[in-house]
Amino acid sequence: MRIRLDNGKDYDLLAMFTPSWVGHKKALEALRKNYSVWTNALTLPLYNRNSVSGLLKWLVVLTLHSISLLSLPFILVLGFSMKAYTIFLSDDVKKMKQYKQDLQTIYAKLKDIEDQDEYKRRLKEEIAKVKPF
Repeated sequence: MRIRLDNGKDYDLLAMFTPSWVGHKKALEALRKNYSVWTNALTLPLYNRNSVSGLLKWLVVLTLHSISLLSLPFILVLGFSMKAYTIFLSDDVKKMKQYKQDLQTIYAKLKDIEDQDEYKRRLKEEIAKVKPF
């Protein structure tokens, strides 16, 4: 089940409670990363315009997120983490940085094409070549 908050981000509630075996090292990395950004979740409504339904959705997501974070140390012992927290770990961050650099190179290479259809077709082909996931 996904919930979209007023900031435009979707949160997958099922993934917050779906265990995923990643090994002790990556599970510990996910635990540290998610505990360090938990305060951002608390202040999320302060940075966006919120509706009443948006605040209620935020409360649901925050509550479930907090419960899920509390369970992380227990499953860390077995080398597991929750699926929602292992999406972008250090290996993936490196891939994403390289992907962003490749995209900038592609845009620079294709900027001289004036035909919009040709540009879209070539852009789609080039992106398919460098897509990391």
